[in-house]
Amino acid sequence: MAKDISPTTRDQRTPLIDSRLGRSPSTKSSLRAVMWIVVLSRIFFMEAGSLAYLYLPHAWVEAPPGTLPPSGSLLYHATLGLWAHWDGLWYYSIANFGYAGRPSATAFFPLFPLTLRIFQGSVIGGVAISLVAFIAAVWFLTRLVSQEFGPRAAWYAGLAIAFFPTAFYTNAVYSESLFLALAIGALYYARNRHYWIAGPLAALTTLVSIYGILLVAPFAILLWQQERFHWKKYFHVAWPPLGLTVYMSFLITKFGDPLIFEHTQSNWGRHFDWVWTTLWLAAKSAAYVWQQALNPVILFQTGIPSLGPSNFYNFLFAIFAILMVVIMFKRLPFYLWTYTVLALLVPLSYPASSNPLMSMPRLVLEAFPIFIGLGVWISEKRWIRITYFLTALPLGLLFVSLFATAHWVA
Repeated sequence: MAKDISPTTRDQRTPLIDSRLGRSPSTKSSLRAVMWIVVLSRIFFMEAGSLAYLYLPHAWVEAPPGTLPPSGSLLYHATLGLWAHWDGLWYYSIANFGYAGRPSATAFFPLFPLTLRIFQGSVIGGVAISLVAFIAAVWFLTRLVSQEFGPRAAWYAGLAIAFFPTAFYTNAVYSESLFLALAIGALYYARNRHYWIAGPLAALTTLVSIYGILLVAPFAILLWQQERFHWKKYFHVAWPPLGLTVYMSFLITKFGDPLIFEHTQSNWGRHFDWVWTTLWLAAKSAAYVWQQALNPVILFQTGIPSLGPSNFYNFLFAIFAILMVVIMFKRLPFYLWTYTVLALLVPLSYPASSNPLMSMPRLVLEAFPIFIGLGVWISEKRWIRITYFLTALPLGLLFVSLFATAHWVA
């Protein structure tokens, strides 16, 4: 399963990017390729979202008290305002008003809203942060994949994540882009034994998302494979817990409960359960609503948005992710495969009561080595490549349209 990455000198390491993505990590062609991937994919999602906002029926959605962005023109909401729907309103609220004694807000970790506050807590600032962070995420992804599998796989891994059906969250006022940039960057630097860069990046990931704590596992694996018995270097596995400790210390001062971010998950009906139980409940929910989920009239109906049909799509994304884990078993280095499994176990073992796999289509992004596996897979077989994009692009149009009109939450 694992690729041999025993200790090597820096001069012996494989060049990270060449050919189509540039001959070295510093070449302009590398960055230019990444920019093309990001720009074209963002145009695709942002244009589709704007057209959907202008021409499709809107749902009514109640925002948390005091969280609605400033009112603006139709043009503003069709180009920027729509990207602050759902969780974006929470991040906007925290950036402008802090946690303000609201326990539910603690489920949204502080680094993204803190960064947003630098931009006066504006929606345009949130979109800008996400776009810049996504460029960094794709940059680190292509460098890491090129190192492990070569430039062709790197190119397709970048395309796979950029045009994934829910990749529009990476230009919304959501924390996904920032998490991806920090987490992939941390693994890239750890893989190249730059632990004093990788460690602080990993610490920052746990200030963005609880998924950052999972980096302990790939860090430990890489340290063993690359350093063996140089035990002093193993303290670098403490970086992710350090970031989480900072947040928990803050929560003690504000709420007197360091784990309130976990306790408040019950507000969304989340609870622990066995993976097979979650999948069984999700399968039953999907079977019950599949006809509604394929009916555009129901999906885009006005009034309070119905989240029932999302059970069908949540289940499909879960099956896709599980299949990718199986397919990647012999393809991915062990440190990446292990992180993927752990990242999927979180939503699979922590379902919501009425929507077992709630947010699964978005949380697949947190399991980002899936896209490394996809890049390798679709670079090898033309029919898989065609199938992937013929499936991803129409689903992307559907989901970004549902999000823009406030029907969809993930």
